[in-house]
Amino acid sequence: MNVFVESNFLLELAFQQEHHAACERILAGAVAGRYSLHVPQYALTEVFQTLHRRAAERIDYQQYFLKQIDQHQREAEFDAAEVDQLVRLLNDLLTTRTATQASRLFSLAQRLAAEAPGPPLTAAVLLEAPMLQATHGLGVQDALVYASVLAGLRALPRGPKLFVTRNDNDFRKPAIIEELRGFDCKLLANFSGAADMLELGNVIPANPAE
Repeated sequence: MNVFVESNFLLELAFQQEHHAACERILAGAVAGRYSLHVPQYALTEVFQTLHRRAAERIDYQQYFLKQIDQHQREAEFDAAEVDQLVRLLNDLLTTRTATQASRLFSLAQRLAAEAPGPPLTAAVLLEAPMLQATHGLGVQDALVYASVLAGLRALPRGPKLFVTRNDNDFRKPAIIEELRGFDCKLLANFSGAADMLELGNVIPANPAE
């Protein structure tokens, strides 16, 4: 069994989001050798872009709140102890959290590069992505991920495969499902469901045409 994932799989793991436990189960199965996990190289790049964007947003939030605190310090009822505590909490929530997530993401990227090497971001992928974007109405990032997945599927022999994504609205389209079926690949937009199937060792048939 070959299992492909996309950027949201990495975000769940790195940022400890709602479905990270299911993603850990999927990764653990691959490490144990029960199936092969494929993480497109572009997905690794995309999650670092997401981290940078979130860090920039937190800096903006931090500057706004510090400005409000500075204004509060000028008021007569100003309580220095309470303000100091609030500033410490703010730094822990925003600055420390960003540093922790960055460290976790670098560690995860190194681990996946070794344990779940995926399709590289080649010239062929870059050439196909805009065509997939136009054909399937995908965003630029989703088109690059999907082009990477297709490149990986083409390199594999016949047999059951799985593409797990959280982007149900973007990828669950009849034309994409049919295209994946041509590679014996099932689309599943549920990390927990995928983890359950893989742990049970079910042979997963490709989606019927929709």
